[in-house]
Amino acid sequence: MNINKITYKTVKYLNRNSSTILTIFSVAGVITTTVMAVKATPKVVHILESEAYERKEPLTTLETVRLAVPHYIPSALMGLGTITCIIGSNVLNQRYQKSLIGAYTLLDQSYKSYRKSANEVFGDDADDRIRANIARKSYVSSDGYAIYDPDTDDSDQVLFYDYYSEQYFKSTMSAVLNAQYHINRNFMLRGEVEINEFYEFLGLDPIPFGDHIGWGEEFLDSGMMWIDFENKLTRFDDDLECYIISTSYEPDLLYDEDRLYPR
Repeated sequence: MNINKITYKTVKYLNRNSSTILTIFSVAGVITTTVMAVKATPKVVHILESEAYERKEPLTTLETVRLAVPHYIPSALMGLGTITCIIGSNVLNQRYQKSLIGAYTLLDQSYKSYRKSANEVFGDDADDRIRANIARKSYVSSDGYAIYDPDTDDSDQVLFYDYYSEQYFKSTMSAVLNAQYHINRNFMLRGEVEINEFYEFLGLDPIPFGDHIGWGEEFLDSGMMWIDFENKLTRFDDDLECYIISTSYEPDLLYDEDRLYPR
């Protein structure tokens, strides 16, 4: 388990810091390219002068290039590698910014949706009714039009609704509890889990930017050691029943261990 944990953290560290690593390589590449070119120049000058002296006549441009180029090939290759690192670092930075903006947007939309529903629902059981209200508004099939027919349920399956991703799906209670156990098990082993990993256990499609949202350092710092899931049975006005899956501590942006900003 220790090997798996070290491997996981190593891969995560390289993934999070790939842009920084490429930037370091780029700086080192620029310096190395310059040093190699400077060292090669006196040697090239000596070769050209010796060749011209032996021939008793100046070298042509083509002859100069033919004699000089082989000695600059190492520095040229190093320069090409440096350019590749610079381009790669820029691409990763752009992807990181897009993922970060997307993750913030997803969190913001979830919060606003909850606040909007809070203004529509009143009562002592407001929190449960708010979650049910949000679920009811999203209660459509993947084609965006057909309302789900509860009569199509298998006898050993029930309808579930994931509060955070707003996905409906059919499964057994034991399968859902098994997924919740395994996501907590991975959290205990690694100290960090992504929300898309939970959806993978459930057999659901991953959500956009779900690799940047989950439970990690911030969750542990709050004193929590276990992700508490609530599977609340809810009955709608049309006698439809479903279990709404939610957590007492909602997922948040995952933070790098060595930096103060999200990965």
